[in-house]
Amino acid sequence: MVPNRFLITQCGIDVVLIRVDGREEVVATVDDLERLCKRLREELQRSECQYNSWYIRVPPDRLLALLKRVYVKYAQGVLGVGDVISEFLDEYKLSRSLARVITPTLSSLGLTASGKFTAAAVEVGRLLHEGRLDEARERLRSIFARNCVLREIMEKAADCAEIEKAVVSVLTAYGKSLRFDEVKYTVELLKIAHPRCEDCNLSCVTPRKIANCVERIVQLAAPHTRELFEKLDISLLPEHLEYLRADPSTFLISVRGTDKHIGKIIIGEPIESVQLPQLKNSLAKLDEKIVEGVYEVYVKIIPILEGDDKCKTMKLLLEVVRGDLEKASKIVKLTSS
Repeated sequence: MVPNRFLITQCGIDVVLIRVDGREEVVATVDDLERLCKRLREELQRSECQYNSWYIRVPPDRLLALLKRVYVKYAQGVLGVGDVISEFLDEYKLSRSLARVITPTLSSLGLTASGKFTAAAVEVGRLLHEGRLDEARERLRSIFARNCVLREIMEKAADCAEIEKAVVSVLTAYGKSLRFDEVKYTVELLKIAHPRCEDCNLSCVTPRKIANCVERIVQLAAPHTRELFEKLDISLLPEHLEYLRADPSTFLISVRGTDKHIGKIIIGEPIESVQLPQLKNSLAKLDEKIVEGVYEVYVKIIPILEGDDKCKTMKLLLEVVRGDLEKASKIVKLTSS
């Protein structure tokens, strides 16, 4: 994040125009400068890990249940770590000695400080208490990224299936003698928040969930292309095709059992609501990736989000383009989650 600085003059007053990550910030007063400094500090804190220790001997489901309890006790005016943990252990008929393994886990995640639960702990507890699981996962992901050990594991594990291997590798590199329960609980905890472990139930969607679930979206969209193939006299059946992911928004199409690529699926950025000008603009952007005569078929997919902020549903704009650039399109509503 490198700011660009420009000095301009308005009405005889020097004004500094600073561009940070493509966003312009105007600094004309001391208050403006303080707000900018606060934002820069927050950005830097988000981009760096802060906690270097890791110790987990707590099942993740127990940890999440504790965070829900933290929110309930916060609403009652109680934030003391010892009191909340003791009450939690008593309710679940667990030994109070378990506090000595729970406390360092909370501390290494930045969920406690100076004997009290932090705002982050209360926030996650609130989201869990209200059943807003996707938002809780997203908040947990940012919390995990603040722990240097967990951050390194998540960066090393490119896929959900690789998390256990990454846990063993990273913890060993830190000089830790591995315990089975510690590896098991760390893997389970990271699977809650790792993007590639996303539960791809698309009944309530967000742009982030769409980005993490493109394979599922392609799978659900495939049967709906049959009608468009027929309109364009393309002699291919969706059930006979396979899809290989080439990059985050592109899949190569081949006939099942062969290595020859005969087409390409291109996925556009999700858009809000069905507005013709926006749809045309989105399709035009995907056209830039299409070259006449290279493949027999191209399939363009644009997710369309509808509904309120709490739970958006998704339709898909599908457009099939033949090798000679003849095209046909339709909007479909996914019926399977």
